[in-house]
Amino acid sequence: MITLHPFTLPLRQAFQSSLGTFQQRQGLLVRVEADGFVGYGEASPLPGLSKESIEELHADLLPLAATDPPVGLQPSEIDDWVSSKAQTASGRHGLATALLDRSARKRGIPLCQILHPRPMAEVPISHLYTDESVLFHATMLGVQTVKVKVGILPLDKEIERIRMIRSVIGPDVAIRLDANGAWTEEEARAALTQLAPFRITAIEEPVQNRDLEAMSRLRSTGVAIAADESVRNVDELHKIISANAADIIVIKPMLIGSPITAVHMMHSAAKAGLDVFVTTTIDAAVGRLTALHIAAAGPREQMRSCGLNTGGWLQSDNADTPEMAGSHVNVPTSPGLAVEPSL
Repeated sequence: MITLHPFTLPLRQAFQSSLGTFQQRQGLLVRVEADGFVGYGEASPLPGLSKESIEELHADLLPLAATDPPVGLQPSEIDDWVSSKAQTASGRHGLATALLDRSARKRGIPLCQILHPRPMAEVPISHLYTDESVLFHATMLGVQTVKVKVGILPLDKEIERIRMIRSVIGPDVAIRLDANGAWTEEEARAALTQLAPFRITAIEEPVQNRDLEAMSRLRSTGVAIAADESVRNVDELHKIISANAADIIVIKPMLIGSPITAVHMMHSAAKAGLDVFVTTTIDAAVGRLTALHIAAAGPREQMRSCGLNTGGWLQSDNADTPEMAGSHVNVPTSPGLAVEPSL
């Protein structure tokens, strides 16, 4: 039987980007039980990024409440069945994850092993900058990549902030920027030129309106261009590859849908010569663990540091997750997602 469990989790502080500000995470935990095995998934659209609202998510999944899912589906069949039942990306994500979690538990294997026969045992992770004290602590734990949201302040203030961050982390830790589409092409080029002395390794979504031609031209700056909001499905990935618009593909599972689709997109990008990494959307525990399992199923050689260490933004959570500090996080080896959320 499928059951839906709404949740609201306040943040420790407002999360701010060029796309807006939010102070809580809302969503649904999807629980699937059949043949004595239970699976969980999270559906939590992100304000400013997800196409659907929390109200649209509820309307999408409510018809499935108290219904019985088909038993014995293979992973590819799960994907097809979920696509026929849920229209929103976060709804498909939560429903497919719950079915995969249940299937993995029944088989006695971790979920990542359903997604890939030889998953990674550990995944490289990055640190999202919030303040200097947390940043300093992260560097002491061995973090190798710091991600900084930009496009929020005037450029001169952004430069001073990056200068300060570089002084705290030293010369060897990578800095990755995320503009969330805040800049015009000219603004992005000027910003990257002036930030070059601080050894910026990559920037996510530097220009407005998902302008693939502009992204392609900005690759000449020497800073790797990462497609983030520009890639939410297989068709968009193919357009980015055809336009030579990116060096890196960012996978946000909650915005893409099924974990199977997310893993397929990562390997397709890698075959085209692009690097990849996975980030959460400030998800709750089930969503973060799902993202970890997806990352573990990704291409080893092309996997960059993933943005999974976001649980600290939540004032409270609905389950415990592995410690995600330092440069890597171990992937759980228990069956399924290895999480038991409170409902």
